[in-house]
Parts: sequence; C-alpha cells; structure tokens
Amino acid sequence: MKYLLTFFALLLTSTAFCQGQFQKESVGSLTYVSGHVMQLAKAIPAEKYSYSPGKGVRSVAEVCSHIISSNYFFASKLGAKIPADVKMETLEKDLKTKDAIEKELKRSYDVIIETIKNTKDSALANKIVFPFPGEFTNMSAILIVLGHSNEHLGQLIAYARVNGITPPWSESK
Repeated sequence: MKYLLTFFALLLTSTAFCQGQFQKESVGSLTYVSGHVMQLAKAIPAEKYSYSPGKGVRSVAEVCSHIISSNYFFASKLGAKIPADVKMETLEKDLKTKDAIEKELKRSYDVIIETIKNTKDSALANKIVFPFPGEFTNMSAILIVLGHSNEHLGQLIAYARVNGITPPWSESK
C-alpha cells in the first residue's frame, strides 16, 4: 500500500509539473522568433518596404502585414478576442506605413502569445475549422503559428540580405 501511494504521489506531481508545458515552450519559441521578425522590420528602411523579389511575390510590407493578419486569425481560432479596431477583411491593405506595420506587428504577436499562454491543456485536443483542408486541433493551430512565423522570418532575412541589410542579431560586434 505504501508503494502504491508513493507511485500515485509521483504520478500526480509529474502530471502537475507538465501542465501548460506545451504552451510555455511554444510561447518561448514564438517570443524568440517574433523578436527577430520585429528586429528585421525595424532594421529594414521604409523605402525598402516596397521591395519584392518579383512580380506576384509579396513585398516586405506585404509579408509583415500577412504575418500580422495570420497572428490575429490564429488567435481568433484559439478563442481570443481581436482588438476592436482591427478590421480583418482589410487589415493587410490598411497598413500603409512602416511605423504602422511595426506597431501592429508587435500588437499581433502580443495577442497570439497571450492567447497561447491562456490555452488550457484540456483544450489542446479541441477540434477547430480552418478555411483550408485537413483536421486540426488547438495544438496543431499553435504548431502552425510557430512554423508560419519561422517561414516568414526566413523570407524576411532573404529580403534583407538581398538589399544589403544584415539582420541585427548577426552583425559582428
């Protein structure tokens, strides 16, 4: 009986320790990536925000605006209330200046990060519907957010480098 009680005590302790672990690690990763995205947005001069590598390919401004709208989209799917002044239908077109994009980029990351922090373990397996095919849960939405931000960070790094801009975190000191 003594061993059985010890086993259950250890099991409960390890279960309690893991509560929110996925969310904590996801927030840590997203915080890191978002910091890099925002550093690049700041480092790229306003006159380069219209740079696009080719016809039909998003410009720097459009990539940043796309990240913003995606952050809000995924946060809304995870149950967040999007700021009242954000108009999802026109958001990517409404952001016209570098300053506006930088401000909204930070706010969108704050919203998605806070949303992930507040996602309960019991809700991770809840099904959600996206406008693209497949079966998704709240957990898969969080993983998509992480992949999405990393994908566009890489895109912005390439855009910056092509324009002779060294990402701030990789400059030699």
